[in-house]
Amino acid sequence: MGSFKIGTTEFGVGKVVLSAENNLLNLEISGSDDMFDQLTEADDSEWGWALYAPKIYFEDVPFKGNTLTIDNETLNQCNIALYMMEHNDFTGTIELTEDVIHIQGEVYLMDRILSVFIEINRHEI
Repeated sequence: MGSFKIGTTEFGVGKVVLSAENNLLNLEISGSDDMFDQLTEADDSEWGWALYAPKIYFEDVPFKGNTLTIDNETLNQCNIALYMMEHNDFTGTIELTEDVIHIQGEVYLMDRILSVFIEINRHEI
């Protein structure tokens, strides 16, 4: 199943679309809709303001090797964000191996900086 965490909240992993051709990375990972629905059931839910699960995306990002560091310069040149009701800048690292997609970093969301951790076994997608 994998893990998609923002702060301490586990959203689970929903849809994953991955393409890494011609040294360009296209990756989109969504949180699980079912898990998101459970998280937002309660009226006092921390995530009650959101309408759907979070999604992180990397579009046509130059990618050679296994690891990429995403900083402000990378964000100015590439289409990378965590989408949760608006596009939020993500900074951190992405590691892509034969077996695992590992993303770790931070996002500015809801007027605070929150950690982001995503790990997916590539053999499960």
